[in-house]
Amino acid sequence: MGKRTLIALGVLSLLGGLAACSFLGGQDGPEFVHWEPVLSPDGSKLAYESAEGERLELFVRHLDTGNVQQITSNDVDDWSPTWSPDGEQIAFASSRDENADIYVVTLESLEVVRLTRDDDEDINPHWGVDGRIYFNSNRTDTWEIYSVNPDGSDLIRITYSDDPDLP
Repeated sequence: MGKRTLIALGVLSLLGGLAACSFLGGQDGPEFVHWEPVLSPDGSKLAYESAEGERLELFVRHLDTGNVQQITSNDVDDWSPTWSPDGEQIAFASSRDENADIYVVTLESLEVVRLTRDDDEDINPHWGVDGRIYFNSNRTDTWEIYSVNPDGSDLIRITYSDDPDLP
């Protein structure tokens, strides 16, 4: 099963269904093309992933002009964009190295930096107002919440599912 299908299944399970969507192979439902929209901090741009080709890639639409800039272009899936508080960078998940990790792209240069390097999956990034990037990982055989600085330093595990005293 492909990464895009796994992501779609996870999203659908959280939303409580919609199993007839065409991107899951159902006969009815809308075509899966543009997904996971997220507004820039200043409200002028919209980042999203698009499945117009064979893979998920990231795009930014300038809302005042309608111009679209492709942010990633490669032979693997890139998904779950999230804006930095200053709007200069986007963190995202990607399967560039055989599994999902968290990356950051600087919009001016389109330079991509890998933040996490674990054999397990790191997904669902969210750039916090504190400047850290929060994400899910199954590196402990349980999905937990972690955070990392935008340069990849200071990885912190936030949740501990094996602690009976914590929710």
